[in-house]
Amino acid sequence: MELLLKYTYLIDIKNIDIQLEKLWQRYQTILKNPNWDDLNEARAILYLVGYIYLETIASEAIERRLHLLKKPISSVKFFTLIDSNSKELRLYRKDSLFIKLEKYYLLIKKFKNRFVGGKYYMDEEKFIKLYNKYNPDKDLKIGERGKF
Repeated sequence: MELLLKYTYLIDIKNIDIQLEKLWQRYQTILKNPNWDDLNEARAILYLVGYIYLETIASEAIERRLHLLKKPISSVKFFTLIDSNSKELRLYRKDSLFIKLEKYYLLIKKFKNRFVGGKYYMDEEKFIKLYNKYNPDKDLKIGERGKF
C-alpha cells in the first residue's frame, strides 16, 4: 500500500496499475485458498483498496490537481467530461497533466468495477461468504462493507 500511495502522489499510472494488480492477485489468491489469518488480510485489502483508496484517495488525488491544469476545472466537470466522452475533451487533452489525470481516472474506474465470477465490486460477496464460514465466532457475521 505504501508504494501505491507513493505512485499515486507521483501520478505514475504504470506503477499504480502494477501495485493495484499485486493487491488484486493477493486478494484473489486468498479467496481461492482461504484460511482465517489470510481472510483477515483479504479484509484489509478489500477495505483499504476498495473503500479508502478507490473511493477517497484516488478522487482526492485528482481533485487536488485540477487547479494546476492550464484551464482549471471542477472535479464534477472533469468526471463528467470523461464519463460522457465529451467533444470538449480534445481541448483539455492538449494539457499533459489532464491526460495523466484522465488515464489515472480511467485506470481507477476499470479497477473499481473488477470482479471474478461475483456480482459485487471486488468480489465482496465471495469474501463475505468465506469470512463468515471461517470465522471462529459463528455468532458474529460480517456483511457488506464490513458491517456486522
